Amino acid sequence: MNLERGDIVFVDFGDRGESEVSFKRPAVVVTNNFANAYAPLVTVVPITSRGLDNVYPMQLLLPRDQTGLSKDSKAQVELIGHIRKDRILRREGRLTPELLMELDRRIREHLAL
Repeated sequence: MNLERGDIVFVDFGDRGESEVSFKRPAVVVTNNFANAYAPLVTVVPITSRGLDNVYPMQLLLPRDQTGLSKDSKAQVELIGHIRKDRILRREGRLTPELLMELDRRIREHLAL
């Protein structure tokens, strides 16, 4: 699968335990396209459709009409991490350029860059 930064993919995170992202869920690919093409791992920001009534400053609301997702959701920047590419089951959609820029800002703020 050819991955690009900003793609929304459906990932099998497995069962990682309490307070970690687990199970099958969407995520946004945030690694640069060179790494996406050649590295065995990609960095992703997990997505959830739960808790939309409480979107924290490090999270980003993702309206379904701008993402290709079936529900309004939020990107959970606080759970950013890497996964093996073989955990990606399919492509779900893509962030708009505006949403990707805003996600970049949230990542920089969260990581104090």
